[in-house]
Amino acid sequence: MTQASKNQSATGQLKDEDLLAHFSALGVGSVSAYKLWCYRNGLDKGLEKSAEQRREERALYASQQPVVDPALSKDHDPQRAAQLAQIFRGELNGDKLADIPSRVRKLYRAMEGQEQRRQAFAQLVLHSEKYSNFYRPQKMLKPLGNGMDNTCIAALAQLARHGADWCRPVETWRPKTNKQRAQFSSLARHLLARYAVPITLDSAFFMGDTPVAHQQQEWFKHVGFGQNIRTADLPIALSKRAAHLFAQIDSIHHTASQALRQAQVLALGANQRLAWTIGWSSIGSALENEDFWVGVVHFFVNNHPMLSHTYVEPIIDYLRHQKYENERIIQADGSVVKGPPPQPNYAMKGRSADKLLRQVDDWHAQLSGLENMPLKTWNPCGLRAFSHQERDQKINRQVEWSAHELLTSAQLGVEGRVMHHCVGSYADRCAAGERAIWSIRVVDVEVAEAERETMHVLTVSVDAKKRTVTEARGKYNLRPSDRARLGKKRNAHGLYLHFLRESARILRLWMDREGLSHA
Repeated sequence: MTQASKNQSATGQLKDEDLLAHFSALGVGSVSAYKLWCYRNGLDKGLEKSAEQRREERALYASQQPVVDPALSKDHDPQRAAQLAQIFRGELNGDKLADIPSRVRKLYRAMEGQEQRRQAFAQLVLHSEKYSNFYRPQKMLKPLGNGMDNTCIAALAQLARHGADWCRPVETWRPKTNKQRAQFSSLARHLLARYAVPITLDSAFFMGDTPVAHQQQEWFKHVGFGQNIRTADLPIALSKRAAHLFAQIDSIHHTASQALRQAQVLALGANQRLAWTIGWSSIGSALENEDFWVGVVHFFVNNHPMLSHTYVEPIIDYLRHQKYENERIIQADGSVVKGPPPQPNYAMKGRSADKLLRQVDDWHAQLSGLENMPLKTWNPCGLRAFSHQERDQKINRQVEWSAHELLTSAQLGVEGRVMHHCVGSYADRCAAGERAIWSIRVVDVEVAEAERETMHVLTVSVDAKKRTVTEARGKYNLRPSDRARLGKKRNAHGLYLHFLRESARILRLWMDREGLSHA
């Protein structure tokens, strides 16, 4: 009887356990499969082999197996990677693609004529597809909205702009976390930094292909290559203390400009709350006309012990209107023309806080009568109206909450008069599609219908394009979290203040349904 027959039963099953284990190590399950493997690899097809020969066969088999990179992301999709490579080879130009490849193709096409940037972008995309979680698109910073620019995929296109300045090859980068934002921060510093860079400077890569974004990306490189933020091309002047405080702001939710403004305010001696409020105001989101706004910052800091933070944004709105916004002048025939700003030479030096607050209140009072001006109308922003009934435990009554979009200048005027704030000034922005104004109201449904009185509780400003709520104010510019009245003539009664606090929860219900976020 031959050795092969000894190792097999009448049914062809292997009986030698050592030989069976050897076959398993080689990925074969039968004598014939083993002999075929040996034949293909130029080896002896016999079964009688020494332990050394079997070790060599197993080593050969192991060397033939593809190498699996342990750092590969769970999100890696070989089929998607192959499709992305096709895009970079100029293929699939007319094909209908899934969301991710379509975004990449759009970004790649926008770089036409920039071959170095295209090459860098291809390297970034193909490498990060293997190792990152960037290909689950999600917004990175709330203040920048829900647009495509505010994603890691679009941010790769911005990193590619600086391919000539990369200090390390992208192929050596491996993330140490599964969180998208942390992965991008790591990649940006791998490519463009030899020294520590404040996390807030990452925002420069999520602002799209704009001059402001390009300027702030240069700030990132300036600090990353060892320079002080004070010597960067900043639109505001930073003291040494402000630069130190800026480096300590480690919030992933701040943009670079917000962090700069907040550091500036803190360095002047303000508390954290005032610094945060100014940083997140409109003069923190955009750093322009600094020769004037720095005086406003000093005004807030000098008066903050007695000045409610609720007044910060209304004062900024008033000052911008007086100094920079064209005045609307009604002609004899009823038409409206644009004139110069009411006070283009307005200055903060010597301004009294009490007098300025009276001017702000008077301006709001004037705006509340804008319904008498020529009517302006605009189209709905696309968000759905809201209605919600519940039992209010405090007053033990069934109430109905509702949210209504205001679509005419007259409606804005009425809302401003009822709420004693300046929403009437938003007519031009609404007509231009820049903002949508919503009114959140509540009514007691247990009262007879003919006797019901609807209470205006909260006015909400929405950036429909970015799907963000930019402002939410109650009467006298109160926020839902405010519990104290704002000085004399603030006669919001207790029931209103109760509903104002409840309105924050109602606003969140509506926002969640419509997919909105806070700016």
